[in-house]
Parts: sequence; C-alpha cells; structure tokens
Amino acid sequence: MCSSDLAEIVIDPVYTAIEELKDSRRYEPLPRFPAVERDFSLLLNDGTSFDAVKKAIESLKIPEVVTVEAGDLYRGNNVPAGKYSLMVRVVFQSREATLTDAQTSDFSSRIIVALEKHVGAQLRAS
Repeated sequence: MCSSDLAEIVIDPVYTAIEELKDSRRYEPLPRFPAVERDFSLLLNDGTSFDAVKKAIESLKIPEVVTVEAGDLYRGNNVPAGKYSLMVRVVFQSREATLTDAQTSDFSSRIIVALEKHVGAQLRAS
C-alpha cells in the first residue's frame, strides 16, 4: 500500500461468502392442497409449559401436523385455582391430497388423548 492509498479491500472472502449463501438456499414449492386449522382450548395445571404441550402433540408423529402454536392464555373467572386456560392452534396439511373431515377428526382425537395422558390437559367446553 502506498502512502497516498486510503484503504485496501480484500474482496475474495466476500465473493466466497456470497457463493456459499447461494448454495445453502433451499426452496420448497407452495402446497397444492389447503391447510386445516384446529383450535384446542385446554385447561392445564399451573406449571405446565407450552413446550410440554407441543412435545406431546409432536410425539404422535402425525406427518400432516405442520405447526403447533400457542394462542390465548387466560386465568381468572371460570378457571379453577391452580389452573390456566390455553388455546393451542394446530395446522394440518398434506402434500398428497386434501384432508377429509374424518382424517382431521382422527388427528384431533389422537391429540386430545395424548394431551390428557402426557400433560393432564382437559378440553374446555366452548
């Protein structure tokens, strides 16, 4: 570097990083078939984490379960002491076909049984 130069830029590592990023990108095509959302309003014991609820659902290994998300959390009137209400939204989707009501009902029933067994959840009446 000469005394009149202000800076020296080494550009090769930048190009290498850009190429590595290009190679790591992965795209999935948009699904052809619609998703189905089911909300479960649960009564849970204080101290039961959403992570435990999510793991109980994931333990069923239902391939059509795309996401499990926590929704509303409520404590107060109509919720017994030592408990809380949590709405959990489960999204089902198949890459092969549109899901039938019978399939989503079966998935929902299996989820409810797993939640009762693994985390002591109770399904709240609407």
